[in-house]
Amino acid sequence: MSDPQVVIDDILSRCREVRTPCGEGGLVWRVWDEGAADGPWIVLLHGGFGAWNHWVRNIPALEAHYRIVAPDLPGCGDSDDPPEPYDAESLAAILSDGLDDAVPGGEPVHLAAFSFSGLLSGFIARAHPQQIASLAIIGTPILGLTRTGPANALVAVPADASPEEAAPLYRGNLQKLMVRNPDAIDDLAMTLHMTNMSKTRLRSRGIARKFVAVESLRDLPCPLDFVFGDGDVTLYPDLAGIREAAETLGTDVGFHVVPGMGHWVQYEAADAFNALFADILRQRIRN
Repeated sequence: MSDPQVVIDDILSRCREVRTPCGEGGLVWRVWDEGAADGPWIVLLHGGFGAWNHWVRNIPALEAHYRIVAPDLPGCGDSDDPPEPYDAESLAAILSDGLDDAVPGGEPVHLAAFSFSGLLSGFIARAHPQQIASLAIIGTPILGLTRTGPANALVAVPADASPEEAAPLYRGNLQKLMVRNPDAIDDLAMTLHMTNMSKTRLRSRGIARKFVAVESLRDLPCPLDFVFGDGDVTLYPDLAGIREAAETLGTDVGFHVVPGMGHWVQYEAADAFNALFADILRQRIRN
């Protein structure tokens, strides 16, 4: 299935939707729970300017063994806007409140948060200390976004640009921010990104500029793992600085690096990430 929309539609055909309150509307959660009816629950939170589909290359590898929930964050994808004003804590509260309906019965949940959603994840874990069994953070700059380098050289895409005019600008932004190897920006990545950008209203980058997540992750009531590509351009001050900070956060913290990869590591290095994430989950479930 090389056609991007066919790939997306095939994955969506196996899920059901749950809606929970979000402002004056609803938050959309997609649930894959038929392939592993008794499997552990995993909640996958996407990054800024994204949607559930940031995990499009991971869900098929996980759904045979796990029950998966992937929401669109408030103001992203098919979810409605959060109440104004909002910040990391208030956005996390919307997700925390909805989790009870998305995963009924208070069953244990393994939470994975990519990029911007890692800023929200500590609040969610603390709101559900008996339910969140583990937290994996992927590509989140927990000490704040870098203010130098290619992540700060993104090009604004005019609102009136045609798809043909917008595509090369979006491609360039993806290459600067999300991946290390430009060849990783294939037709599927472009389809996901252009669709997500057309839907996103959440001003996540402003929050990421102001909120430093490291303290919200200290001494969590669950084990914590970090996964980064070693070429992630979003990190401040650098990967070594992130590792040093991570090692201060608790006694059960794992730190994992995927060599030769960028920020969107679960897409760019899907096979390597899927194998690593499966190992992390097995360890956390066993313990």
